[in-house]
Amino acid sequence: MQTISLNAYWRFRKLPGLTLNRLPDALPDGAWEEVVLPHTWYRDDDPYQGLVVYERTIVPDAAWQRVFLSFDGADQRCLVYVNGHFAGEHRGGYARFRLPVPDAAMGDDVWRVQVFLENSVNENIAPSFGDFTVFGGLYRSVDLLVLSQSHFDRCYYGTDGLIVRTWLDDEGRGILDVEPHAVCADKSGRIAYALTDGDGRTVCRPEAGTGEAIRMTVDAPALWDGAGSARLYTLSADLVVDGAAVDHVAVRTGFRRVELSGENGLRLNGRPCQIRGVARHQDRAGAYCAATASDIREDFAIIREMGANGVRLSHYQHPQAAYDCCDELGLLCWAEIPMLKMTESPALMENAAQQLTELILQNIHHPSVFCWGIQNEIAMFRDAPFMHEGCKRLHALVKSLDGQRLSTAANLYPLKASSKLNEITDMIGYNLYFGWYYGEMADFGPWLDRFHAVRGQLPLGISEYGVDANLALHSEAPTVKDYSEEYQALWHETVYPQIAERPWLWGSFVWNMFDFSSTRRNEGGQRFINAKGLVTHDRKTRKDAFYYYKARWSEEPFVHLCARRFENRAQAQIDVKCYTNRPSVKLLVNGLPFGEARSENGTAVFKQVPLVMGDNAVQAVAGDCADSVLWHRVHAPDPGYRLPDEEAGGAVRNWFLAEDDMRREGFFSIQNTAQELLDNADAKAVLEAHIPGLVRVMTEQSVIPLGLSLKSILSRDADEKLDIKALNGALNRIPDTDE
Repeated sequence: MQTISLNAYWRFRKLPGLTLNRLPDALPDGAWEEVVLPHTWYRDDDPYQGLVVYERTIVPDAAWQRVFLSFDGADQRCLVYVNGHFAGEHRGGYARFRLPVPDAAMGDDVWRVQVFLENSVNENIAPSFGDFTVFGGLYRSVDLLVLSQSHFDRCYYGTDGLIVRTWLDDEGRGILDVEPHAVCADKSGRIAYALTDGDGRTVCRPEAGTGEAIRMTVDAPALWDGAGSARLYTLSADLVVDGAAVDHVAVRTGFRRVELSGENGLRLNGRPCQIRGVARHQDRAGAYCAATASDIREDFAIIREMGANGVRLSHYQHPQAAYDCCDELGLLCWAEIPMLKMTESPALMENAAQQLTELILQNIHHPSVFCWGIQNEIAMFRDAPFMHEGCKRLHALVKSLDGQRLSTAANLYPLKASSKLNEITDMIGYNLYFGWYYGEMADFGPWLDRFHAVRGQLPLGISEYGVDANLALHSEAPTVKDYSEEYQALWHETVYPQIAERPWLWGSFVWNMFDFSSTRRNEGGQRFINAKGLVTHDRKTRKDAFYYYKARWSEEPFVHLCARRFENRAQAQIDVKCYTNRPSVKLLVNGLPFGEARSENGTAVFKQVPLVMGDNAVQAVAGDCADSVLWHRVHAPDPGYRLPDEEAGGAVRNWFLAEDDMRREGFFSIQNTAQELLDNADAKAVLEAHIPGLVRVMTEQSVIPLGLSLKSILSRDADEKLDIKALNGALNRIPDTDE
């Protein structure tokens, strides 16, 4: 087998006004742009959605027998032609797929490859909705695969034709089941296997027929056991015809056991292992989705620097390099498909099943992957029976393809514990944002305890939690929605202990490791960015909250002085905070010792540190570690540290009632989801009396997420003249019996 990179020598054009369903016989006139892959046409100032075409030529070798075009990703629907002959179609922007060069083109002297690609919103392709950008492009590598007539089937759901499933039996033996997919007309063809350990020692060398599934057993295998002990094996397979190897495939894998329960949380190889994780989107500043393998490895180096032991690769299939990094670094991985808006469309469900099949079969050999995610926050729009059936179908597909791993889903906070969406998958994560979009920071623990009391047998974790931070914004008294770096840091150091002290949780994923692109966003003084990352979109700056988690999770000694970007200080005395994993910290101010503070929760705080007018050099020392900042005392607060239209201090617009005035125990309020209110005849009548226009939109159009609280919906769509007190008071008179 020969692999030839096709990343260079492409030319590219946008085709506005045309669609894949209406391709012309000949392209209209227009200018071409020379591009090198990986490539996306997206720019913040030009977020084009529509049809494009990529072209390049290939001079084939007459000796080539079977040739395939291999796409590591094409965002998101594409048609491929070679010399005008249709090679194939793929729907979905994140999985690898292969297409054969058509037989009609094989004898031609030159191949002109055309890739028509469309990233317009398509209700029949997931995702059709989401708080992240669908960029468009040939944004991962494209290769040419040259094979013999007999070969491993590279078109089998984008795999290499070798499906490898590993597990541990009750005696602790490693079991490796191999499902080969080969194209071989010669019935005498055989596959010669070799399993080697991490030191290159051969463990076993079985041989079998080309269509024969086999099982290998490894006594006392070296286990993949997380960070520092991520032991891997390599399975090599040679397709042998007439005594000669005509194709070769190698797959890395590993052996481990993951167990979850509602009472005991997660266990890895029999030991408790609560996930201390982060979520990751694939894009970065400048490159957007067209990140390189070195970019990906830089991301994972930063993740490991912080000390995380798990990663949620959200909200779609990531490139193989990401799963390889998880394997090598010992990071438990939640892998998922981009099902964020489930409708009753049969075509959408077929596409979801296709993407889930590709995700699982292409990544089933990775020991780091411990669960397959089938949906994220689909109840944002409603909690309906057709969704339950759709999730049951996807859960069943997971089990049919991979009987060893867990199915999972991420639900949003308003979804009640009693929902049937909490009864389908093997485990559940909740996306929780107390102290940002609703409630208070201290609400995490009580909410988790209430859920656990109702659903004690259900393995529960937190699939998202976080708040936005703009590094240009700062506050001496940080508060919700001021978007300051200080509030983000305070929020995480307040919230995470509530998670860590509940061992029955399987774990949590910070949302997000890195700021990421979202064309829906325009808040906190930044456009097109979800700024909940612990690291900036360009990966150049670690926010203070990054160092809080490093203090809690990493064993690498360090000390970090917080608020270093809060340079201009107007107060004569300030509190100075350090993050460290050392027992205590000493502080020096302008060369003079100020005192020593013990570290608790990864944090050491010095109260009322005096500043002189002008420059103040401050140094923190913890053992052999030191950090320093330079702050400037000024006469007046720097207005650049606050948003000009800031409404900080409330999770939503300030014309709402206070939290205590909103709720009445056992009765409806605007805190209920729109779906819950519309499903109750009396509550719906109240809504029709107060907000008739909004009710019509909610019931007649699928544009407002009904799984959100009415309060959240009103913060975006209600008339300022609405008497919110009267509406809430009327709802407070209607009993809510569904807890």
